[in-house]
Amino acid sequence: MWLQFKRTFKSAVNNVKHNIWLALSVTSVIAIALFIINIQLANIVANDLLLADLENRVNVSVYFKEDVSKDKVQEAEKVIKEFPEVERVTLISREETLEKFNKTHSKNKTLQEVVDVLGENPFGDILNIKAHNTDDYAKITEKIKSANFNNSIDNVNYEEHQDVIQGLGREIKNSQKFTIVLGIILSGIAILVTFNTITITIYTYRRAIEIMKLVGASNLYVTMPFVWEGFLYGSIGAIIAIITSYFYLHFLANGGSSDTLLFLSSSKFIQQFLGEYFTKHLFLAIGFQLLLGTFLGVLSSLIAIRRYLKK
Repeated sequence: MWLQFKRTFKSAVNNVKHNIWLALSVTSVIAIALFIINIQLANIVANDLLLADLENRVNVSVYFKEDVSKDKVQEAEKVIKEFPEVERVTLISREETLEKFNKTHSKNKTLQEVVDVLGENPFGDILNIKAHNTDDYAKITEKIKSANFNNSIDNVNYEEHQDVIQGLGREIKNSQKFTIVLGIILSGIAILVTFNTITITIYTYRRAIEIMKLVGASNLYVTMPFVWEGFLYGSIGAIIAIITSYFYLHFLANGGSSDTLLFLSSSKFIQQFLGEYFTKHLFLAIGFQLLLGTFLGVLSSLIAIRRYLKK
């Protein structure tokens, strides 16, 4: 059995050598297909990291009217702290807000003149609320709007953050669907090209196959070289894809051009993906890539062989 595998594998290597240009075209197609799939998958993970980071930064900011007294703001703070969904509440006084505003816009003379004309602090106190879970912000907002201190509130800004998060979530779901469709299409193209190449190889060696059958060779022995050939195409294409994918993502993570193919939105999250996912699970990533590449190659070979044997 081992001798058969050895002989058929050697025969497959010879087939690849004799059809080197066809072999290059097939491995290139498989490598390109897997490369694009890899980048799209990295894009999805990077966007998930972006969404998680955004959710961690989000809070509910309650802006009080400027004429509301400190006591009322502190009473509201006590009530909000009792909400089971709330992790912490931070009070930012109107004086702190004015000081921050002046520092931020110190070079903007127009805004400074507006504040001077008003003659008093135009800002109210602010309560920044952090929830235990991002899903709880909507509940917290509803409770604040129905509280007895609602008349003292000028604005609650969670709706603005909610729109951003929901919009990004929809984009990520659409990206996932696109990746699935793109993966199916590219895999189909890779299978078709490999199938045609294996078919050409079988046609080239048809006389040798007929002779082997006449002398008693089994179908397994006759067809195994072509299965190995598909395996070689897929595995080589997978190795090329994973190497080029890594260096391409590394290039983007280190400030590569934003106009490059399949650009990802933030190098920070690409770096995070490479560090926390790709590098830590390197062998798993390589194994999955080899499995996918060889599956495409072997499947193409089996389809071509089955078609030949039916004739």
